[in-house]
Amino acid sequence: MISSSDLKKEYTKRILDLEDEAHGKKATDEAMLSMMMGEGYRDPNYPKQIADPEFSDVAEIFNQWASSPPPKNYPGKISGRVLSSEEMGLPLSSAHTLYVAPSDPISSLGTGILGNYTENYANERSAETYSRTANPPAVDRIQYRKLDSGKDPEGQLDDTIKHEFTHRVFDRSGYKKIADERFKSYVPEDNAWRKLQKTTGKRITTPIDQAIAYGYAHKLKGGELDDSDLRDRIEYTLQGFVPYDYQVDHYIDDLMKVLPSMINDFEKYLREQETENPTRLTELENEFD
Repeated sequence: MISSSDLKKEYTKRILDLEDEAHGKKATDEAMLSMMMGEGYRDPNYPKQIADPEFSDVAEIFNQWASSPPPKNYPGKISGRVLSSEEMGLPLSSAHTLYVAPSDPISSLGTGILGNYTENYANERSAETYSRTANPPAVDRIQYRKLDSGKDPEGQLDDTIKHEFTHRVFDRSGYKKIADERFKSYVPEDNAWRKLQKTTGKRITTPIDQAIAYGYAHKLKGGELDDSDLRDRIEYTLQGFVPYDYQVDHYIDDLMKVLPSMINDFEKYLREQETENPTRLTELENEFD
C-alpha cells in the first residue's frame, strides 16, 4: 500500500511529466502540421472540434478561437484535460483515497470543480500561493476533468469542455471588453439586469460571461435555451449577483428572456471579427511566442 503523501508525490510527478511531453516538440510539430494542412495553428492538446455546424452558424469561427494555442510557457501548469490518479493507473492510498486533480497551483480543479478557464492566473491567487514575479504570468489556462474516472454521466465532460471553451472564446476574441456595452444596445431598459447596470453604474460582464457560457454550451449540445435545467444551472451561478434574495426569480426570469439575444449577439460579434479584423487571431498566436 502507498501512503497518501507518497501517492500525491508520485501523482504530481507523473502529471508534470505528461504535461512536459504534451507541450514539447511533438505537440509543436503536430500544430505546424495542422497549419500546413489548412486547419490553422491548432494546439493538439485541445479537442479538434468543440462547436458543431449543425448547432451554430459560427461553429468554424468559434473553433478557431477555442483551439488556438495557449501561451508557450507559464508556471502552475496544465492546460486541457486533467487526469485523476486512478486514470493514470495509480492505486488508492492506504487511506483509500485518490486524487481527482493536482493541488494548486498546478491545477485549480478539485472535488467540486470540473472545469475552469483562467484568463490571468496571477489575478486569482494570493502572493503566497502564486508569485507575480513568475516569468511570464500564467494566463489563458483552461482545464477540465471527468466527474468520475469510470463514468461520464449524461455527457458531463463534453458539456464542461464546451462551457469552458466558450469562456475562452468570450475572452480571447475581445468580446469580454465590449459585452457590457453591447448588452445595453439589445436589452430593454425595463429588464432587471439593465436596471442593475443603471442604478449601480457597474459592469455586469461576469454574469453575461457565465450566462453565455452556459447557454452556448447547451445550444452546442442541441438543447433549447428555455430548458429548465439550463435555467437552474444559471440561477445557481448568478444568484450571488442579485442584490436581494427575494429578487432572484425575477432576475433569472428576465435573463432567460434575453438569453437568445445574448447568444445571437455573441455569434454576431464573432462574424464581425472574421470580416472586420481577420488578423486578430494570428496576432494573439504570435504574442505568446
